[in-house]
Amino acid sequence: MISHRATCASSWTPQRRGGVISHHYLAWIAGPLKRWVDTSFRTRSGRDDTAIVGSSMGGLMSCYAFLEAPQVFGRAGCVSSHWPAVDPRAIAADEAQLRTLWDGWFAARLGAPGGRRVWMDHGTATLDAYYAPYQQVIDARFASAGWQKGRDWESRVYEGAEHEENAWAARLPEVFGWLLAKD
Repeated sequence: MISHRATCASSWTPQRRGGVISHHYLAWIAGPLKRWVDTSFRTRSGRDDTAIVGSSMGGLMSCYAFLEAPQVFGRAGCVSSHWPAVDPRAIAADEAQLRTLWDGWFAARLGAPGGRRVWMDHGTATLDAYYAPYQQVIDARFASAGWQKGRDWESRVYEGAEHEENAWAARLPEVFGWLLAKD
């Protein structure tokens, strides 16, 4: 992750405020937070029963957690993932480079499905209108890595859906229905 993190960080320096801390956030989620949940509630704590779901930057984090901690998260929902990670208009000239970075990052981490499942989606309005080129690269990477669409991964486009909470809430039954279905 260091080379990807360093490359992205240098590309986005004018846009970001502070360092990249996703690895610290993941360590907290997969460590103290998960331990607290598993000891405080009746859970099935195994990987195949542990899902992480988020939207926008939370979608990015869910995808990151799914690939960086596959021993913890067997399921992930990445809803309207904000693949540009910054204002997409500010990096329009670097969009192809960023797609290549995402492809390389997924190629290095994806591996075989091994019983894992991931849901990805986006709309076509407002901020979501920028996501299709990134999602197409990521979808192609899943397919080329041998993941079966519909069984191991899903990628949906919601025509007219905006990048906002009501749009995400409207599709959560479908997201959770697919993501948590028994194999």
